[in-house]
Amino acid sequence: MNYSIKQLSNLNLNEIITVSGWTRTVRSSSNQLAFCNINDGSNVNGFQIVLSSEYISEEKIIDFLKNVNIGVYIKCTGTIIISPKQGQKYEMQLLDYIIYGPVTEDYPLCKSKMNLDTLRGHLHLRSRTNIFGSIFRIRSSLIKIIHDFYHENGFLNLDPNIITMNECEGGAGVFQLTENDISKPNSLKLIKDTDNYDWSTDHFNHPVYLTVSSQLQLEVLACSMGNVYTMNKSFRSEHSNTNKHISEFTHLEIEMINIELDDLMNISEKMIKYVINKIFITNEEDLINLNKFTNDLIDKLNYIRDCEFKRMKYVDVINEINSDIRNNKKLKIKKLEIGDDLGSDHENYITAKYNIPIFVTHWPISIKSFYMKQCDNEYCESYDLLMPYGIGELIGASMREDNYDKLIEMMKIKNVSNMEFYTDLRKYGSCPHGGFGLGVDRLLMLITGIQNIKDVIPFPVYYKNCKF
Repeated sequence: MNYSIKQLSNLNLNEIITVSGWTRTVRSSSNQLAFCNINDGSNVNGFQIVLSSEYISEEKIIDFLKNVNIGVYIKCTGTIIISPKQGQKYEMQLLDYIIYGPVTEDYPLCKSKMNLDTLRGHLHLRSRTNIFGSIFRIRSSLIKIIHDFYHENGFLNLDPNIITMNECEGGAGVFQLTENDISKPNSLKLIKDTDNYDWSTDHFNHPVYLTVSSQLQLEVLACSMGNVYTMNKSFRSEHSNTNKHISEFTHLEIEMINIELDDLMNISEKMIKYVINKIFITNEEDLINLNKFTNDLIDKLNYIRDCEFKRMKYVDVINEINSDIRNNKKLKIKKLEIGDDLGSDHENYITAKYNIPIFVTHWPISIKSFYMKQCDNEYCESYDLLMPYGIGELIGASMREDNYDKLIEMMKIKNVSNMEFYTDLRKYGSCPHGGFGLGVDRLLMLITGIQNIKDVIPFPVYYKNCKF
């Protein structure tokens, strides 16, 4: 049996086993004694292999040192022994080996140290490094833990379509789909006597898009099935290349019935703290590893897990920021008007000021989506959850407008049409409901301390970049 390195802590001393992995280091003091560290991606430290002429021929040791360099994939068979090396319990006394994957001299990870920007140029290899191994193991755990949380809280996991005829958010850039090759415009069929493409000849007979959100479909499901969630992919065509924007992302969305806005904030906070606590249990070794690369990661996660998230109304946030700008001439951020969105500078400022996550609630309906529940004034029952440490907006949420007449009127104001399936919910047994969307990749940035979203996604797709 071929064991993973993570399984080796459960084996018996002097047991002969087989383990395989990619070589990280090779060193020798002579042709009679050498050491090799391999890793199969299952842990941080890898596993040390000892080559001694007492157990393996000198000829084989010489062959090993000649042909096994960094990156080589090797299968090792040997005896489990106590390791004198600090930080590891066991090592292997090598008895035999097979080289499966040799490596050419131009292997890019042979360099002594490569920064994250450089490694982004080697997406197909960077997961072999220590830092990305930890990031992606935590990513795997995070997705499972989120599923566990919602199942434990009675939600159904359902997955709406990601090819859709509606844009949902209205204003977010969408990717339009066609089965035809648009690089050959002369081959496209046009409507007679016009320059317009004849969609009736396309796969769906009308324009369709990659979804920017599964929210509307989740509302349909919630209004018959109760509380639901999904972790679909979502897609946004934003011509932005910041450290927090991506064209394809993992989107956690939930929809709950018979609740109020406070209930949504409560479950948001509860979920984030649950996730952090579980990651401490499942990926302690990886967090310790990432703590070496980031600034006080473990202390920050402990603080967020244990603190009480702050709640502030949008108007109060605007007024407080403007007051601070007036009273502090060194504060170089833009003054805001009621009706303005918060920029990254404002989000970072207000979360740094309180050093705490902040629910910014009751935004103007004029800058929010048509489906948000309207208050008696010009505001709506909504919130954005802003996280400290440069993460910014993590969650966007609202109660949904369940009054048919109010919804129809707002759709007219926002110029939204062809949504009969959605408005029918308000005609046929409407109920109070609300939900939120959370970028899982941004949550992973928070948990790993990584500052660029492109470094927490195995194969990031972003503006002017899709290589795989």
